[in-house]
This record gives sequence, C-alpha cells and structure tokens, in this order.
Amino acid sequence: MINYFKRHIFWKFFFSYFILVLLVMLVFGIILRLLLPGIFNNHLVSMVTLFSEHGIQEMMDMMGGRRPMLMNTSELFSRLFIIFNQIILEAALYAVFPSIVITLGVSALMSQRFVIPLRQMAQAADRVSEGNYQERLPVKEDEPEARDEFERLAARFNHMASTLNAVEESRVQMIGDIAHELRTPLTVIKGSMEGLIDGVLEPEKINFEMIFRQAERLDRLVDDLQELNNIETGEIDLHAVPLNIREVLQKITNTYQHEFSRNGINLILMDSAKQVRVSADEDRLDQIVINLINNALRYTPAGGRVTISVDELNEMVQVTVSDTGIGLLEKDLERIFERFYRVDGSRSREDGGSGIGLTIVKKLVEAHGGQIWAESEGLNKGTVVKFTLPKID
Repeated sequence: MINYFKRHIFWKFFFSYFILVLLVMLVFGIILRLLLPGIFNNHLVSMVTLFSEHGIQEMMDMMGGRRPMLMNTSELFSRLFIIFNQIILEAALYAVFPSIVITLGVSALMSQRFVIPLRQMAQAADRVSEGNYQERLPVKEDEPEARDEFERLAARFNHMASTLNAVEESRVQMIGDIAHELRTPLTVIKGSMEGLIDGVLEPEKINFEMIFRQAERLDRLVDDLQELNNIETGEIDLHAVPLNIREVLQKITNTYQHEFSRNGINLILMDSAKQVRVSADEDRLDQIVINLINNALRYTPAGGRVTISVDELNEMVQVTVSDTGIGLLEKDLERIFERFYRVDGSRSREDGGSGIGLTIVKKLVEAHGGQIWAESEGLNKGTVVKFTLPKID
C-alpha cells in the first residue's frame, strides 16, 4: 500500500497538503493552550470589575436582598478558568470535523491541479516517443510573461517537439535526396552496362568514360556525405594555427586562375596593403575558399568575374567571395546552405555537384568560430558570400 502511494505524485501532493494543515492546526492548538492561562489572567481585572458591578448585585436582587455566600477569590478564578477552558475545548472539538473535511477537499483539489498538467505531459511524451512529433501541450501563447512554471515547462516541451519534428522532416528529406542523387548515376551506369551486354552500345572509349564519370560522381557523393557526417559528429580535428589570410588566398587564386580563364571568367583577388592574420586550419580554410570559388564558377557565365576580398572587423576577419552570376532570390539565401538544396538543380547535376558542398563549408566555418551568409540583389545580379574567422593581432 505504501509503495502505491509512493508511485503516484497525486497522493504525495495530497498527503503533503493534508499533513501541512494538520501540523498548522496542531501548532495552533499547542500555542493556544500555552498562551491561554496568561491571556485569561490578563483579563481578570476586567472580569472582576464586571462581576462587582453587575453580577453580585443581580444575585442579591434574586435572593431578596440577602447577600450570597461567595467562595474565596482564588477558588472563583480557578473555576472560572476551568469553565473558560472547557468552552475553548468544546469549540475546538466542534470545529475539528468540518476542518478535516475542508482540508481533505482542498488537498485533493490542489493536488489535482498540479497532477493534471504532469499527466498531460507524460501522455504527450509517450506519443512523441512513438513518433508523433506533432504533439503539443496547451500554453498561453498570447501572454508568455503570465506563464507559471508548469506552463513554461510545457512551452519548452512544445519547442522540443517542434525541433524533433523539424529533425525528422530533415531526415526524411535527406533520405529522399540521397536516394535521388544515387539513382541518377546508378541509372546511367546500369543502362550503359545493359547496353554493352545487349550489344546496343559498342565497347568504345567514350562509353566507358561516361560510365567512369558517373562512378566518380558516386564516389564524390559518398566522400562528401562521410565528411559531413564527421563534421556534424565532431570527429574532425581542427589544427588552428596563425595564418596570413592574404597569402592563403593568393595561393588559391594562382592555382585556379587557369581554370577560370579557360571558362572565360576573371578571378580577382583584391589588393590589401595590410597583412591580416587569422586562427584557422590551413587545409580546411583552403577547402572553404575553394568550394566557394568553384560554386561561383559554376553559376557565373563566360565574361563574368569572381572577386575575393578581405576586410577587418573588430575581432574577426571577413572574407568575401562575390560573382556576377545568376544571383539568388530572397527565399534561396538561407536555404543554399541546406543539404542537397539547389537553385538550379539540372545545371548542378550536369557538372557533378553533390548538393552538400555549401553545407560542409558552413559547418567548417562554424567549427572555426565564425559565421557565413549569402547576399544577392536578385536574379542575374550576382551573389555575395561572406564568412568570418577569428583575427589574431
């Protein structure tokens, strides 16, 4: 029986309130009993005066004018105190039963008030654990400052459920995107191999090169997914060292200058007289910048340009990669860093983009303690991507 009460918070609240009220009543009774003689003595003078003025005269009138035989004063006071004490005791006894009934009722109501939201939360948690991430608890949406502790806890529960729902939607979306990304090259490889087996395609170099390119595309996708997983699970080690950001960008610009020229695009590194040092992993910094300029190359038509510049902020260094390419709509600015999100999906698949390059870049920048964001004035007005790194004086 005791274990039953221990397992239910309702009874814990109930007995807590009930015992608390009983203790209050007990303390009240003890204090009253201790203080009663003193209080009675404090009012003796008033009682004596009252008896002398009214009580004795009335008794004489009732006895025909004869003076009654009175007991001595100490005995009178003693008997008066006993009578007074009995009056208090009888009143307390009459009040005990309704007081206990009211105490039980109030304890039950107060316990239920605390237990109901906890039960609702437990039931909602069970449904969330079963995969129902749409579950929400009722809270005061219009008056957040008026919420009590239970309502604030319910609001946090709702936020947790919303986050889990977003994660689940992202997981489902990612599985679909991965399946789609894998299906395209696998379809090409499978179709080509069936053509070679059936004799529809000739075993020529061009056909084998096509199959090889699709296999390379699968390999890059798997590598990118593995790297993204390592970054998100914290399994990569960043070896941050002081670097001259200008020298790093100059090296990358020299390396990729020929490829940009071959596509008819100017790659420009803006001059900076002051040498700026940052704290970063050089290999990962190369990966960030190379990914950004390759992405700019992919979306910039011939005759355009890609510009890299460096600016000093308070405690950070800002690197800007801008292009004169196809630009972005406002709805695309935040989403371009999501997995598999493409502004121009068909073009990205033609040149082999995995769709998670910018996601990896964002994770790497944040791992360095920086931020990254994109800006654009609209379609065909170019795109500007900026990221920050910690500065070293």
